[in-house]
Amino acid sequence: MKHLRKISALVIALIMVASIAIGIGVIFSVRNINVALQSYADGDGNGNVREAVKQEVLSSCKGRMISAVSEVDVINCLGEGYTLESFEKVLPCTINITVRQRREAFAVVSGEAYLMYDETGLLMRTAETNENAFDLSPNVILEGTENDEDIKTVAEVCEIFKSSTNFSSLRSLVDKIVLYKSRTSVIVEKDRLTFYLRCGISVEINDFSQQTAEKIAKSHKRFKELAGEQILSGRIYTFTNADGEVVATYNPNA
Repeated sequence: MKHLRKISALVIALIMVASIAIGIGVIFSVRNINVALQSYADGDGNGNVREAVKQEVLSSCKGRMISAVSEVDVINCLGEGYTLESFEKVLPCTINITVRQRREAFAVVSGEAYLMYDETGLLMRTAETNENAFDLSPNVILEGTENDEDIKTVAEVCEIFKSSTNFSSLRSLVDKIVLYKSRTSVIVEKDRLTFYLRCGISVEINDFSQQTAEKIAKSHKRFKELAGEQILSGRIYTFTNADGEVVATYNPNA
C-alpha cells in the first residue's frame, strides 16, 4: 500500500508539473506581433506592407516561447527591401518590431552592369541601367571604392553631407562621388573624397576621416556664400591648415 501511495503521489506531482509547464507555455507563447514601418512611400501601400510583415513573422514565431524568439528569427522573415530597426519583447506574449524600408542611393559600375547599394552601403541588387528602383532617377555613382568597407565608409560620410544642417540632400544634388586613397607615406598626401554636384561645382574633402563633420559644415558654408554663376563650375577645397583650423576655399578654375 505504501508503494502505491508513493507511486500515486509521484504521478500526481508529475501531472501538476506538466500542467504548470503547459500553462506557462501557453501564457508565454508568442501571440501578437506589432509592426511599425519606416517607409518612403505614403498611402495604403504601407498598411499592406505592415500586414504582410506581421503575417510573415507570425507564421514563423507564433506559438513559440517568447524567450526563444530572437532578432535573427525576425530578420529571416524580412525581404531584401527591409531591415530590422528595433526589436522588443513585451511579456507575456507580444513582440514589437520596427522595420525600415531600404532605399537605393549608390551605384558602382561593374562591367556592363551596376551594383546598387542602399544608404548604409549594403548591396541591394544588380541592374543594367543606373535607375533607382523606387523613383527611376539616377543613383549616385561611386568611383574609387575597392571593397564593401570603402562603400560603407563613403555612405557614413554621406549621412553627414545630406543632413539638414548641411546640404540637405544627396541623390538630387550629387552626380558622382570619387574616393581617392593615398598610396604613399608622404604626409601631405591624404585620402580625399570629392562630391561632383549636378549643378557643376565639386566639393573636395581632404583627409575626410578627420574632423569630418566640421569639414563638411565648412564646405557647405562656403557653397552658400557663392554667387549663382559660381556654383556652375570650379571646386571647393576643404582641409585642415598648419594651425589645425578647418578651411574651405573656392577655386573657379579647378
